[in-house]
This record gives sequence, structure tokens and C-alpha cells, in this order.
Amino acid sequence: MSLPTLPTGGYDRADGVRILPSQQGGNFPLGKVGTPTPYGDLQVFSQNGAGYYSVEQDPEYPMMERAEQATFQQRLKMSFEQAYDCISYLPRGTFFQDSSRNIWRLLSSKIQAARGGMASLEYTAESISFDTPPDEFQIVPVELGIDILKHPRYAWAISPTATDTTTKVTIGDLTDVSLTDIKNTIMRSIQSYRDSPFYPSADTINGVIQNNVLSQLKSGVVSINYPNFLFKADQKPVAPIGWDGTTANRPTGNMPYFILSYSPDLTNPDDPITIAIAAAREIISKLWRQEDTPYQVGYELTWSQYFFSPQYLNPGGYRENPLTVVPDYFTNPDAFQGLLARGWDSIDNPNPNLDTIAAGGVGSTSIFDAMSLINPQSYSDDRTISGKTTLSALRMADEVEYSRTWYKVIHRWKIAPIGQWDKQLYLEFGQNGPQNANDFVTTV
Repeated sequence: MSLPTLPTGGYDRADGVRILPSQQGGNFPLGKVGTPTPYGDLQVFSQNGAGYYSVEQDPEYPMMERAEQATFQQRLKMSFEQAYDCISYLPRGTFFQDSSRNIWRLLSSKIQAARGGMASLEYTAESISFDTPPDEFQIVPVELGIDILKHPRYAWAISPTATDTTTKVTIGDLTDVSLTDIKNTIMRSIQSYRDSPFYPSADTINGVIQNNVLSQLKSGVVSINYPNFLFKADQKPVAPIGWDGTTANRPTGNMPYFILSYSPDLTNPDDPITIAIAAAREIISKLWRQEDTPYQVGYELTWSQYFFSPQYLNPGGYRENPLTVVPDYFTNPDAFQGLLARGWDSIDNPNPNLDTIAAGGVGSTSIFDAMSLINPQSYSDDRTISGKTTLSALRMADEVEYSRTWYKVIHRWKIAPIGQWDKQLYLEFGQNGPQNANDFVTTV
């Protein structure tokens, strides 16, 4: 007894007419399966003439949905042979255009057979002319892993500022030394201390170095290397010696620099050098306990957009305030007030007195504002709760992902509360690089 033909091949139907191929190496032989429609029992009348099936629109279709994106569904009725022929031209990704010139792209298509040799052809497509997926937004805290010298508690006190270069103190009668030189000397003394791996001991070379640093800071006397402008490079140099800064006692030897001693007014807590010395002494106490990398957080801000076509890429590498680029409904706690202006019920502003962010030099009410109230030491411009949140942002290179019908463009910024991104390495948007020698900033 032979096995019946198994009609399992893709588009084949058991209509009693079609000869089906054999399956599984002949175990299921070719042949017909099913009962054919009796001849003359089904009459077809259409605009194409008697006996021909016309393509008809299902009355419940098309259906359109606008959600994450816009999609439409169509269902057409036709003969099974027509549906079979049509679906062979409808692979995923096929483009459509409607009478309004909207472009669609096919997601899926299917055939559903019906009695009498009929079938329905159903297909779904998504728009590539409107309704892209909504933007995405994310802020991730990033531990900076900074050295203790850059911690906001100390950086303002010991790091030279722009005004320190022009602010000078007089040692002796005519010798002016800038605050930058004095602060650099204090910074070098901290570095000399940390080069020694254990606590000061007079019995070791390292201990001698550490003791010298500690005694210098404790006494408040700062030793400054002051350049000898009469030094002759073509002659044999001699070792530097101390100088009191007076013209009468100026050393005459061929030394590259002199050693000046500066004693600030330690009784004045507002003196910038007194502040720097106090900060240095506290830093050394932390270094002794090996607390050299304090916890300090910055942020990586990510904003993603969706497009139907490729976009020009931003290579980043420049200073930019993300608040001037990212839509404010992601970053402004008061953005909802815009809806109120269009007739919604009024609510009170929950944070009417928050200061504005100063990232990149542009201010705007933002989700960062409360940082100066919560942690003023790290995020306030004057380290008090009455100061403004101050951040510096660097634009990173764009990233692109392609998925189905759209291009996802990912924009990123690195945001830090400490100092500013280097203004020479990281210019502002569209700012030209150096064109001649005058465009470089030199310090040596």
C-alpha cells in the first residue's frame, strides 16, 4: 500500500487539480490531493469578464497606525494564482509610494487561501517619509579617577589662574615674582613629597626630602627658582645660591637661576599664598594615608535621533554646551511650563531659585542646577550653596546604527565639574585652528 502524497511544499494547495511533487525521496509520491471545485458550480463575474477574478479591496482595509512609527496594512482579494504571483514580487524591504508621494517600505507579506480558488494577499509596510521613532536620552555618571591635586577642594587654591600671571609680589627691592611661579613651586614641593613612598624619617634620604618639604610648608617660607637673565649659556654654569631679591646683593656667578625665599602673611587667611600653603599641607596629610584618587563624578550625556536617510557626521573634539543642542524637554525641569502657557492648569514652579549651568559658557535652567546646592564643594563655582553649578562639556564623535528603515545617530558629550577642557586642544564649534605663529599660546 503506497503512502498518500504529502502536500507540504510552500505555496502548493491540495485543490485536487495540481499535481504535487514527491516528498522525502519518493516516500510520498507525486500526485493530486483534495477535491476539485465542480465544473460549472462556481460562476465568476468581474470587470475583466466572465470567468476572471478581479482584484478587490477588503472593505476593512487599508489600516494605518501611528505609534513608534507609522505603518499601514493592506488586504486584497484575488485568485490564488494571482496572489501567488504577486507575493513573489513583495520581499521584505520593497518600496511603495502612495498618491500623496509618501514612501513606504515593506515589512511583511502573506497569502491566505479561500474557497473557490480565491485568496487574500495581505502586506504591512512602514513609513520612511514621516514618524521616525522618538529621540532617546541618557545620562550616565562616570567616575573620573582624578588625582587629588585636581580635586575641586584644592584645585582653586593651588592651581595657577589666568590672573595669577599678572599678579606679582615684590621680594627685596625690585624683584617681582608672579603668583603663578609661587604656586608652581608649592605644587613641585607636593610632587617631591609624594615621590617618597613612606612617612618622613631623618634616617633616610627620602625622609630628608619629606622633612624639608614639610618644614618649608609649616614655616610658610616658599623657595622660588628665579631665572638669571644674565646667564651665559656658552660659559660654565655654577650652582644656584640664595638671594634676598635686592639689587645690592645680587649674586654675580654664572648660575641659571637664583633661589628666592618668599614668606606670605600667614596671619591673613585670605592671602592666596597662605591659602595655597594650607591646601598643600592638607593634601600631604591625605597622601600620607594614600588617599590620592578621591571619588569624583562627571557625566556622559547621550542623545539619539532617528532619520530615514544618512546624516552628516559630527567628529566632535571641541567644547560645546549640550544644553544648546539637546531639546530642553530632556534637560529642563520647567519645560512642562510651555504646556501651561497653552491653556493647561497652572502649577507652581518647584525650583524657582535654582542657579543656571555654565557649561561651555552658556546658561539655561537645567537638570544640573541643583548640584551646586547638593554638593557645593565639587559643583559650585565658588564652593558655596549660593554659587552656580559650573560644568565643562566636550563634544564626542557621533555614532551611527542602521536598523530596518532608519539610521540612529548617537550624539555624546563628556561633562566634568573640574576646570575646563583645554582651550587650545579643544576649540569651540567651527573655530579655525592656528594659521601662523601668533595663533599659538606659548608658556616657555
